[in-house]
Amino acid sequence: MQFQNYLIDAVNDVLDWDISEEALTEAVNAQACLMARVNPDEMMRLSPD
Repeated sequence: MQFQNYLIDAVNDVLDWDISEEALTEAVNAQACLMARVNPDEMMRLSPD
């Protein structure tokens, strides 16, 4: 399954955590990567500049 398919579930998971708003985006990305079994470092290399 693609990374994007896990984003909504990742958002729902991360919103339950007690983290700052500044860390929210990175946490959602990391959680979606874990759910999709993708290395977050690889995602950074695949993202467009």
